[in-house]
Amino acid sequence: MDLNNSYGSARSGEYGNYGGSPAGGGGGEGGSPPCMPHQWERNTRTLVDSARKAQSLSTQQRVMSFGTQRATDETMINDNRSSSTALLRNISEAESLKNRSEAQLEAILRESSMLEDEAAHAEATHEKMKDPLSVAEENLNIRRKRPPRELTRDAVERALNEQVAGSKHSIRMLGGVLDACEKELARLKICREKLEEDIDQKRIALEVDSEALNMESGWAGSDATKRPHSIALPHMWRQRTENLCEECERTRATCERLRAKSRAIQEEAITVERETREATLRALARKVDETERLKSELEASCASVSSEIATMEDARASVEQSMNDKHGPLALARSRLSVRTSKPGAEVVRDAAERSLEKEIGDLEHSIRKLQLEMARQTSDIHRLEQTRARLEADLKDKADALSLEQECEALQMDLTGRMK
Repeated sequence: MDLNNSYGSARSGEYGNYGGSPAGGGGGEGGSPPCMPHQWERNTRTLVDSARKAQSLSTQQRVMSFGTQRATDETMINDNRSSSTALLRNISEAESLKNRSEAQLEAILRESSMLEDEAAHAEATHEKMKDPLSVAEENLNIRRKRPPRELTRDAVERALNEQVAGSKHSIRMLGGVLDACEKELARLKICREKLEEDIDQKRIALEVDSEALNMESGWAGSDATKRPHSIALPHMWRQRTENLCEECERTRATCERLRAKSRAIQEEAITVERETREATLRALARKVDETERLKSELEASCASVSSEIATMEDARASVEQSMNDKHGPLALARSRLSVRTSKPGAEVVRDAAERSLEKEIGDLEHSIRKLQLEMARQTSDIHRLEQTRARLEADLKDKADALSLEQECEALQMDLTGRMK
């Protein structure tokens, strides 16, 4: 019911029943003609009734106004309580999300530090593996300088090739780890920047909500119509932080697996390097022992051959002396036989003396020929022994050179062992 319209209608009826507007007057000088007594009383009663109606309408309006006031006050209080509760709930949720982001940021920073340490350790191991590779390649180059007859594909060469292959494989695997660490560190940096931005935004939002919650009175001249509309819905606001935290957790899990893999690869690289180096040292030690043994045998053989040559030369000198000793008696026998031919013809007979001289000459000539043959044989044997000694000495020199190179390689490997500890 429209109280204002009812009140206006009542006042209009009052003026109409009274016979004119209040300014017009009913019975003054120069006014309307005098009214009858009953009309005069009716007019008064009508005026009183109109006043009562207006008073009743005013009372109703006042009661309704009080009701409206109470309702709006209650609504205001409820709305204020509801908005304060919503602000508190939003502050609590924002604080929880901010704490979660801060915890995730702390975990990301910790993971970044551990991954950087692991990357530094992997890089140190990567650089360390270049030393055995360099030593093994240097050993191979040194062993290529061996004499041609010593260039054999032995156990040392196979061990060195395995050492080279193991070092190259370790360097390649560690290089892959370093590349992966670099990528994951970049991802951790992106996560850290996103978390810092989210935390900063949450901090500002908390300050704004706390300021709004603690406000006692509104701003003068504030215009609510100028407030920008919210872009994100509450679930999108929460989901953004949750998605960011989940992404950070996945990144941390990947980094943790990468660190474990890096440690395993480093341990494997160190183990392979140690095993291949020890195998190379064992092979070099066996090779050095075998070479020294063969060198000792060659030296003994050279000494024996030299002794035999000296003995043969002494024997040849004795034969030569014996042959030279027979030339005098041969010449004497020939001279005796020649002198006996100067006897008179009748006295020239083939007697026992002549036969004896002829036999002596024949025996001496035969002995000289035999001694010459023996000297030739001995000379041939001496020449053969000298050739054998030359070959032995050449092989001995090769063994000595190879032994020197093997010992140089062994020294390099021993120095490497000291550096790798």
